[in-house]
Amino acid sequence: MASTKTALVFLLYLIFASPLAASVIAASTSASATALVSASPRTTPTHSITGHIIFQSIASTSMVSEQTPSEPTTLLPESESSSKISDSLESIPDRTGNMLVDAQAKSEKDTLKIECSAAGVEDWDRTLQIAGVFIILAVGGLGAILPIACKNMPLINVSPRIIATGKFFGAGVILATAFVHMLGGATETLKDECLEGKMGDFDAWPGFLAMVSILAMHLMEHLLTMRFVRGSSHSNDAQTANNDTGNGSSIGQSTPRFGATEELLSEKPATGHVHALVLLDMDQRRKQLSTYILELGIALHSVIVGMTLAVTGGSEFKTLLAAISFHQFFEGMALGTRISALSFSRRPLLTALLNALVFALTTPLGQLIGIGIRQSFAPRSPATLVTMGVLDGLSAGILMYSAIVNLLVEEFSAAEFRKCRGVEKTLYFLAMYAGCAAMSVIGKWA
Repeated sequence: MASTKTALVFLLYLIFASPLAASVIAASTSASATALVSASPRTTPTHSITGHIIFQSIASTSMVSEQTPSEPTTLLPESESSSKISDSLESIPDRTGNMLVDAQAKSEKDTLKIECSAAGVEDWDRTLQIAGVFIILAVGGLGAILPIACKNMPLINVSPRIIATGKFFGAGVILATAFVHMLGGATETLKDECLEGKMGDFDAWPGFLAMVSILAMHLMEHLLTMRFVRGSSHSNDAQTANNDTGNGSSIGQSTPRFGATEELLSEKPATGHVHALVLLDMDQRRKQLSTYILELGIALHSVIVGMTLAVTGGSEFKTLLAAISFHQFFEGMALGTRISALSFSRRPLLTALLNALVFALTTPLGQLIGIGIRQSFAPRSPATLVTMGVLDGLSAGILMYSAIVNLLVEEFSAAEFRKCRGVEKTLYFLAMYAGCAAMSVIGKWA
């Protein structure tokens, strides 16, 4: 009876206890799976979670008979785990972007280095280049000789008003050449990317070079003018003394100050005549000096222009050739008008033509130099950029000084201009503005 009761209790235990244990196991397994799913990132594969649940179920089922609870799984809080994963994922694009930026910067630096050291000219046409030399020579020579021929050849009957109009047009051309062509070219050259870090932190080199050139021209013109004054005074001392003795004047009378026109008017006729000749001679020498300084500045710039044209190839050469042709013609007219106003003591026509020829040859000389060195010439090398930039800056200062001091101020304050009628003055002002406008437009291409 006792054994029968024990068997009945065991049977009831199997019937009721086993489902209860199974439900406990199922609940525990479900909670563990939920915790794992919530703590895992969104990208965790579903099959991994399923395999983990099956593993936990098998382990729990095998331990039911022992009735030993499993140790709880240690997991990171949901917020902390998600934050670490999110930071890791967000840092990937930043590192990738930095790597791309570094690679791009290195590629650009290598490309710039190749461009800065590149030599030679592509699509270079020898026939066109040689023809360009003669075209520039003819156009520049025509512009420089035309004003001289109009004044010195009786066969060419040109109105003095037309010659004066050309003179003021030339003043505008010189002024625009200084500011637009030379100073603009120096600025562009000395700020080239290939010179980065080689010119220091000073960005005003073009203006500084022009200023130094202006001060040097002013000092040189002052010293040479004073030398002319002393030389002319000593050479005329004997003639002045003889004239003063013949007229009963004092032998020790001193020479008047330079520019003292009012004092000359009060002098005795003979003495005043001698001093007037001295002043006229000094004025002519000063004009010659300023003209030679102007020609020097134009010549430096013209050599650079010629070299640039000679190392240009393709369709760009034809455009640049046309622009430089107009450039040289207008510059030649400006310089030729200035030369024609000078009075040379010996062979005036031949001397004036030789001065015009010097200008006409400067740009072709630059072209020949460029043709000779085209294979090894690197237009963007640091040495080339510095040389061309410095020469352009200095030339700009020379032309600024010549245009403003010796052309604008002198011509517009001269007695001849003050005697002109209002219509003529208006014409001369418009001619100067037209010269500035013409050279400024050409500055787009040359």
